[in-house]
Amino acid sequence: MRTSTSLLFPVLVSLVLTGSACKKKVPPSDVPDAVIAVDPKPTEAPKVVPPEVQEMVSNFSKVYFDFDASMLNGDSKAALDANAVIMQKYTDVKVEVQGNADERGTTDYNLALGQKRADAVVKYLLARGISASRVKTVSYGEERPAVSGSSETAFAQNRRAEFVITYGAGAPVQGTTGG
Repeated sequence: MRTSTSLLFPVLVSLVLTGSACKKKVPPSDVPDAVIAVDPKPTEAPKVVPPEVQEMVSNFSKVYFDFDASMLNGDSKAALDANAVIMQKYTDVKVEVQGNADERGTTDYNLALGQKRADAVVKYLLARGISASRVKTVSYGEERPAVSGSSETAFAQNRRAEFVITYGAGAPVQGTTGG
């Protein structure tokens, strides 16, 4: 028995070293080509965002609120009127309105106030003929301050509604959130 083991050992070592015992021969037709993702449909050129849609970003950035209020002021209404006209012309523009508050008040109160502010903007746009399916709201309360600090200047900049504007297939154009 010892001789048969000593005879098999060199054969096994040679098979392991050459790999012929564990290699499966694959015919060339079974070898996959390089993995390349190919879209079977012709690719479309990237959609160009019209300048009017880009203009919405600066218009929407003008929506600020007074202390403990969710009423729109005259400047905000004028900006929203201009954007409603653009949204009526470009029906594949959608907007997410993000309500924000300054740090004064409880977390729950500021979330509710941020929601009231976002809702006020949406209500105004709906009254201008914009479909509810094209706007949505979210409140961040005091959680996303635009400016840090506890001065009236900082508070005024944090009492706002910000926007994420999408055009076409849903890719963000840009927003007042810096996106």
